[in-house]
Amino acid sequence: MQRYPDDALVCGEVARRLLGGHTPIVTRFAPSPTGELHLGHVLHAAWVWGVAEGAGARVIVRMEDHDRARCTPAFERAILRDLAWLGFTTDDPSLASLQEAHSTFRQSNVPEFYQAAFDQLARAGLLYGCTCGRADLPAPGPDGERHYPGTCRGEPIDRPGRTAVRVMLPDHVTAVEDLRLGTLHQHPAREHGDPVIRDAQGQWTYQFCVVVDDLRHGINLIVRGEDILASTGRQLLLGELLGRTTPFVTVHHPLLYAADGTKLSKRDRSETVRALREAGMSAREVVEAGMMDDG
Repeated sequence: MQRYPDDALVCGEVARRLLGGHTPIVTRFAPSPTGELHLGHVLHAAWVWGVAEGAGARVIVRMEDHDRARCTPAFERAILRDLAWLGFTTDDPSLASLQEAHSTFRQSNVPEFYQAAFDQLARAGLLYGCTCGRADLPAPGPDGERHYPGTCRGEPIDRPGRTAVRVMLPDHVTAVEDLRLGTLHQHPAREHGDPVIRDAQGQWTYQFCVVVDDLRHGINLIVRGEDILASTGRQLLLGELLGRTTPFVTVHHPLLYAADGTKLSKRDRSETVRALREAGMSAREVVEAGMMDDG
């Protein structure tokens, strides 16, 4: 059985050379428990563990459940159960920690870390309140995201009404080494504008939480799908604002697509690991199915 994509192992070997002076090398598998694992997640896991094997990296497992409206403990338990069945495991303490009621690898359990980072940015004068809705923004660009033009810059963070909080990014071009795609040059302030770090419902956002978590967990090898490539530059800048001084590299891998050409999602229930297992497929067959359309 070929458990990992060949390119993942190659990327890992390159990561070992690039990050050898910044040991340990640490990567992560960080699903959001808003649904069950599907074949797209299987492909992602194969890339994470494959890159980690090539790099000699530690893999932590983290639950990104910042979206309190959609994440559930039941989905988290299902994800951990499916990972174990598929054989994607790690000796890292994070996995055992997630079996407990309280874990520092579960975002909903550690709001104090995000509040501390928020307060740090507030003390630096980098935060402002934003009351703009989608109707106030331009149409999405080619990457599907809307550019925020800085309309509310300078406003207080405690404005009345539905107010999100944004962080002012420096007007810098970023360069991050991607081990599959080459150097990624991005200009986040011009391409997307200042990101929201706390939404109008008072929830911490993905862009914010992932940066805080990657800093506190020592992540320096980021493996994720090509659909999140546009987030790289802004997360680099946000990390630097929060004190990141060590480099990181990325691997943005190909995605798995449904029959209609759209990215496989949690709505595709027939492609969940549970459904495939119940249909009689073995763990080996499911992993092979996940990698079949890679690239």
